[in-house]
Amino acid sequence: MPNKKLPLQADFFTGGRGSVNAARRLGKHQDISQVVTKFDFLKKPSTWWITGLFLIFTFGTLGAGLKYLKDSASQRFANSKTRDSQPQELFSLLNPAATNPSPTPMLRLSKEYIYAGGSGKLLVVEDANANAVPPSDLGIWRPSTGYWWIMNGQTSQYLSQAFGMSGDVPVPGDYDGDGKTDFCIFRPSTNSWWIMKSSDSNYYSVTFGQSGDIPTPADFDGDGKTDIAIYRAGTWYINQSSSNTVIYPQFGLSTDKPAAKDYDGDGRADLAIWRSSNNTFYSINSSNNSLQTATFPQSSTTPVSADYDGDGRADYAIRNGANWIIKQSSNGQTQTITWQQVTDIEVQNDYDGDGKVDVAVWRNSNGTWYIRQSSNGELRQVQWGMSGDIPVPAFYRR
Repeated sequence: MPNKKLPLQADFFTGGRGSVNAARRLGKHQDISQVVTKFDFLKKPSTWWITGLFLIFTFGTLGAGLKYLKDSASQRFANSKTRDSQPQELFSLLNPAATNPSPTPMLRLSKEYIYAGGSGKLLVVEDANANAVPPSDLGIWRPSTGYWWIMNGQTSQYLSQAFGMSGDVPVPGDYDGDGKTDFCIFRPSTNSWWIMKSSDSNYYSVTFGQSGDIPTPADFDGDGKTDIAIYRAGTWYINQSSSNTVIYPQFGLSTDKPAAKDYDGDGRADLAIWRSSNNTFYSINSSNNSLQTATFPQSSTTPVSADYDGDGRADYAIRNGANWIIKQSSNGQTQTITWQQVTDIEVQNDYDGDGKVDVAVWRNSNGTWYIRQSSNGELRQVQWGMSGDIPVPAFYRR
């Protein structure tokens, strides 16, 4: 993967720990260097000051690493108070790769910082055990009432929201780019998408698609926002949020199933389909437009591709009966996991917050979630929903 310079946001706290938020999810081997967007100065109980002005670190693989602050930055701002936004000239000083402050963060890391004695410099130590994303919330949409019922993935608190009606198709995604999932439905009867933004709870509609289309929302342009998209008999129609332009590449057959995911780890969803007639995935890397294929010996009508190994790239995966067959992108090995019942509905997501997608199903007969936590292999069983609901797990946190 080519080296990239991405802006991060550093939030420092008096307790000695903080968080780092990246503008997009980083691949395992992606470079991070010269990054800064937010800077604070915090006084410790002792007599010296910690200057959380700039965070700069260069490391090929996410893991433990540290680096000094720039001398010029320390000299210019060592005695300043809290600075939440600095002139563009200051931003460019330490982040020449970025022209604007970073968008709302997607990746949360943790760090320790150390005052380096008489040098007057700050060391930042990156935590190798950082979580890539917060744990997913359990969510269902109830067609009979149009209500969304969301259980917080960390606290078990819940919220409900009326949005939609019978006949709609739930298509949640981060359409406003604030790092939280928005309530959204596709209404085939009027060819319209209705989106309630999590950033301000306002809603709007977009006419896009027609009855019979398969909704395939994803971030195809890599701007941190979900793009409205549909798949129609071999043609993709994508409304790019970055430019508000529609592209319509042809890729696939009418009998194929869309399986768009970020298979090359560049932060953009790749066009991909699953062809059950020959048990093969076909995808086009958005990074270089190269065609990729992955053939399975097993048959399946259900693609379940996701990043199960946590390397920042989606793994080609299918569900064959109760078996999940996963081709791991990190090492090329195939993993088979037998999980629960054939009639269960697949709801794979990262429920334990370890940066890896967990194999999981939802059982319509009793409204129960059966989650195989990738962090420890243990079963997490939660009753949430009832027969007839549609499971919609995601990070909704309000």
